[in-house]
Amino acid sequence: MNLLGLVFALLLILSYGFFSAWEKHTGLYRLQSTYLGHEKASRTLFNRYQSEIYRRLRSEKKPSPPKSQNKKRSPDKKRHLNPDCAKFSLEPLLNEGRESHPFLYEIIAKMLRLFYLKPLLENRPRSEYRLLDQILASAKIAQQKGVFALEKLELKDSQLVYYKMLKGTKEWNVEKGIGYPSLLDYLKMEKEEKKICLFHAHPDLIAVLFNFKAADKIFAKIQEEKTLSKETLERLCSEAHLIGLDPALFEMIHMSSPTHDPPLKKTFVAEDKASQVFLKKSLYMR
Repeated sequence: MNLLGLVFALLLILSYGFFSAWEKHTGLYRLQSTYLGHEKASRTLFNRYQSEIYRRLRSEKKPSPPKSQNKKRSPDKKRHLNPDCAKFSLEPLLNEGRESHPFLYEIIAKMLRLFYLKPLLENRPRSEYRLLDQILASAKIAQQKGVFALEKLELKDSQLVYYKMLKGTKEWNVEKGIGYPSLLDYLKMEKEEKKICLFHAHPDLIAVLFNFKAADKIFAKIQEEKTLSKETLERLCSEAHLIGLDPALFEMIHMSSPTHDPPLKKTFVAEDKASQVFLKKSLYMR
């Protein structure tokens, strides 16, 4: 019995040593794979950044066409992601409170509900409001520390959900309930222009402001006109069966073709499929 016990103990020790060594080996392999994936994704992201800088420099050198050629805007069927001028800003809510900006609070809550309620918040009633309150509370603390990046916020009870919201899915169709976009493409903390540039907004953001049917009509109209009047927006919304727009909505949006300079920052994304490392960074273009 003593001999069997000794043999059994030795086997246990050897097994423990083997599995410890194996776990250490696999852990190092995963760490190395993640590191290499991060390096590859970083190089891809940096190359895209350099390409965009080069493209902008070339476009600045091109002579502007005669005014007669600029009378009509060619339709832009690509639905680009929102630049900073077309994102909701948390800054008024952080500095002046939700009581001073009830419409902004409700519209951001609507966005969270529209994008994330079903895939991430499990359709729990009013969960979008609880999540927004957590984001604001964390952003307030971060702001006091001089941090103005959504990626740096810590949400104690919803960190995993918040991380998924920041990352988003590779493909999505909000109207059809397929996937969900990155929150970074629709929300910001920076102290910048508070109004939404409608002419630079992605149709999904326009749908948050109005509804999906109205967003399609407004987006199409934007490709044809340089200015949208309040009456035009109301007519397009009426055709989409959306009546009784809140006056606060018109105070939130720019309805004319943008004359401001291109955004100082642009968001770049890159991925290494082998290690499943996904990077998203906002970089200054000047």
